[in-house]
Amino acid sequence: MSNQLKTKWWLEIAALALISALIYLPGIHQFSYYRDDWYYAYDGYIAGSGIFKIMFSSDRPARGIFFGIYYALFGAHPLPYHIGAYLWRLLGAYGALWLFHLLWSRQRATNFLMALLFVTYPGFLWWTQGMEYQPMIASLTLHTFSFALTLAALQAARKRQAALLWAGSILTGLTAIALVDYAVGMEAFRILCIFLFISRQSSQALLHRIRHAARAALIPLSIPLLFLVWKFFIFQGDRKATDISFQLGDLLRAPLETTQLWGGRLLSSALNVSFMAWQTPLQQYYYFLKQDDLLISWIIATISIALTALAARQMTTPQPDPPSEADSAPQHFSTNAIGLGLSGVLFGLLPIIMANRFVIFKGYSHYALPASLAAVILLVGLINVLAQRKLQIILISLLIGIAALTHRELATRAIHEQILVRNFWWQVYWRIPKIQEGTALAAIYPNINYEDDTDIVWGPANFLYYPQPEPGATLIKYKLGATRLDEDGIQEVLKESAKVSKLYRSHTMFLNYRRVLVLSQPSESSCVHVIDPRWHEISTYDHVKTSVMFPRSKIEYALTENKKNTVPLTFAFGVEPAHDWCFYYQKADLARQQGDWESVAALGAEAEALGLAPADLIEWTPFIQAYAALGQTEKVEQLAAQLKDDSFHNQQFCENLNRMSENGIPLPGKEADLFCTP
Repeated sequence: MSNQLKTKWWLEIAALALISALIYLPGIHQFSYYRDDWYYAYDGYIAGSGIFKIMFSSDRPARGIFFGIYYALFGAHPLPYHIGAYLWRLLGAYGALWLFHLLWSRQRATNFLMALLFVTYPGFLWWTQGMEYQPMIASLTLHTFSFALTLAALQAARKRQAALLWAGSILTGLTAIALVDYAVGMEAFRILCIFLFISRQSSQALLHRIRHAARAALIPLSIPLLFLVWKFFIFQGDRKATDISFQLGDLLRAPLETTQLWGGRLLSSALNVSFMAWQTPLQQYYYFLKQDDLLISWIIATISIALTALAARQMTTPQPDPPSEADSAPQHFSTNAIGLGLSGVLFGLLPIIMANRFVIFKGYSHYALPASLAAVILLVGLINVLAQRKLQIILISLLIGIAALTHRELATRAIHEQILVRNFWWQVYWRIPKIQEGTALAAIYPNINYEDDTDIVWGPANFLYYPQPEPGATLIKYKLGATRLDEDGIQEVLKESAKVSKLYRSHTMFLNYRRVLVLSQPSESSCVHVIDPRWHEISTYDHVKTSVMFPRSKIEYALTENKKNTVPLTFAFGVEPAHDWCFYYQKADLARQQGDWESVAALGAEAEALGLAPADLIEWTPFIQAYAALGQTEKVEQLAAQLKDDSFHNQQFCENLNRMSENGIPLPGKEADLFCTP
């Protein structure tokens, strides 16, 4: 590499940082816990950093060390983890840039574009989950630097320098695989890089180059060998998902069927990692962006495209050094890149396929990470087959624009969900002073299908009501559990028979389906409804799940007094939202449960004075009941006149007023007739 080229590395460094920051960092201050992050944060908060050693003792102990260090530095505060995830990605881009320059020293602009595609790779959709996926992002970065250090060691002129580079390569490589064991397949990519590196520097016969590469690969081969020896003969794990012998059992039992299955999954995963990553995620999540978000997203994408094209153009300025290397010709680069990229993708995915996993969006998108380095090489190699350099830059710039749109979608969606979850639990906090230990929660969020990610229910619930630390605890016993809301979960709620104890890593949770409390927020404009089966209150926005589980909600486990009076932790729930209609509704609903009708009426008057009213009309119920119980007939008449044409709600108001006598709350007048009369 020429001295002039070396002095211009600042351009690549600055451009990678600027474009990636433009794509990843807007809105990062709004990120909190996302899905599984809740249990990482809660377990650490309760027991301290030592809990992570226990959390990963069954499969990946290196992650326990990794999280222990992170937690000791940042605690449960989410923002440092999100910033850390971005910095790992950026550092990985610099490692990739170094690797590409070692492989193709005269392909400056192309190397930059590959590094930029690598850092903005849109096939990994879990980057918004800053805690759980932190070690996977770090592993990719360490692996990338390990590859670069290997090639740097091969060209080192001094033995001492070479020894240090080899040591760095082995250390980073072992750490990368210890954090993400299925990344071991990328060790084949390392060997291919060595062969390509040696071939670029030699014009000797192929057999001689293969022998030279084999000798050069002896030292880095210690990385996968040491890992496999440790995995098979030293480490005693008990998690079947990471047990190699268990996963290979299918191959031994049905070799033909398993081979066919693996072959199909390898092909589809390779296509997803290399090509569909630039289409499927965008197609899946583009609908979520609203008009304002769309405008911002397109602005970010347009600026990213322009900066990419501008930087690449600056780097394609002809160099004064005459081309003298075999890789200087575009056709040689394309051939080498396609071969290296395709082989790297296949070998990188092979351990994942053999572990009976595969790459799909979104659930298993993290399996795309190790092979993403090879995928961008393959993609750029194919694009570089095109003769016109301007067309190549345009196409790659457009891919950066696609990545920008995709990541903006993911960030917007994650932020929106986290805001909904935080606001949901602030309302629950206003409504329920304490939830009885041992309660199982069935929570329905608006527009969030969390499937088996019940962490976003029992995580905030335990953080809110049972945040008392237990330093040094070796097993966290969750005081509150949560059920899935799929068909099986709903059937368990309806049967009220099952008692399930769930042990996972460092915590245990007991689900008693006889003690279910149903919480529902029918729409984003509705308040959270703590279901009390004494009163028939179904919103027009309610999901059918709410109606089905309604009679099984045990309101008595929503305790009306809390002597400890815990306050939501700001780093988990943010600052308290403004006291809008839902604040007064929750306080009124609590007062109704306490039988304090005067307080309900007073809260209604206060809300009215502030000009507040419900967007979900069923939320008038406690106020109508209070006015009727207190004989405030005029207030009941006003609401009856306001709602006279709404038969759906009038029927429920009528039924609930009639139910008051059944529940020991006789009405002084005949206010129910105002809603019951046809």
